[in-house]
Amino acid sequence: MKLSPEERIERNREHQELYRQNRTEEQKKKSKEYQKIYRQNRTEEQKKKLKEYQKIYSQNRTEEQKKESKEYQRQYYLKNIDDIKKRKKERSREYFLKNKIQKVMNE
Repeated sequence: MKLSPEERIERNREHQELYRQNRTEEQKKKSKEYQKIYRQNRTEEQKKKLKEYQKIYSQNRTEEQKKESKEYQRQYYLKNIDDIKKRKKERSREYFLKNKIQKVMNE
């Protein structure tokens, strides 16, 4: 039985969701570290290519897709607002300390 493109997309989405839910904390942490290193080690050419791709992708999206994306972002924000605020506070504290240390070093 051949699946329609929509069914394949939905099936793939379900599979990915199950995969994400079943990963251990260690696997999640390892994946984040790998992504961080990968992003840091990209060349300028790779960064430029990615930007071009994202620009084309965003231009080719339909209004419906844009609305879905905005709604998803809104739901994500509402669901994770406490965690987002906590990370933002930590980053501002780190930034403040970094600048303070730099000022002391410059004096």
